Amino acid sequence: MSLAVVGYAALAALLALPGWRWVRAGGHRRESDTDAGDVPGARWLLPVAAVVGGVLGWVHGDSVVLTVVYVVVSVLLLILCAVDLDVHRLPDALTGPTFLIALTGLTGVAVVEDDWLSWRRALLAALVLGALYLVLVLIGGGSGMGVGDAKLAPSLGLLLGHLTWGAVLVATMATFLLGGLAALWLVLARGASRSTHLAFGPAMVAGTLGALVLPWIHWAR
Repeated sequence: MSLAVVGYAALAALLALPGWRWVRAGGHRRESDTDAGDVPGARWLLPVAAVVGGVLGWVHGDSVVLTVVYVVVSVLLLILCAVDLDVHRLPDALTGPTFLIALTGLTGVAVVEDDWLSWRRALLAALVLGALYLVLVLIGGGSGMGVGDAKLAPSLGLLLGHLTWGAVLVATMATFLLGGLAALWLVLARGASRSTHLAFGPAMVAGTLGALVLPWIHWAR
């Protein structure tokens, strides 16, 4: 294992630390979240962030600037997962800055590496995924995905689109597969019904991170 990979893992864990403390303290909750139960410890956040950071460094380490952007945004996505798992909500206070940081970071990558083709593809993918999830939210009428999911989608589109269109496709398919499996588990193990709320954000993030670390995903630029 190279020192660079260890460095990216340490960076991710360090960046995740304030978010972990915030979630553990219940800073993400509203007064209306009275039925959410005990505040989660989210003990998984720091080790998962470290693993994700290390793997991203291993796969994308040839581009230091791009890897740093991926690591920073991935940490924000993991914090969003922790919030969504607790209160089934993706707050604007996180989804908005996540998009702006991703857009600013990838713009910096385009400037440094003179790769405006990937930047334009990232913008288009953000538009496509944002529109897709917005349509699904409108079709569901509030009974399926939430508006927060639609607000998160453009950030994921930026990351995936900058890589390849193949990454966008693979991540989207993986997202709905994971979301479907999670819903099935809730039905079988906990007797969930159509009215049961499902945190879909973690499936979106897992599908995205999975696609970002697949070395062979470059087949469809």
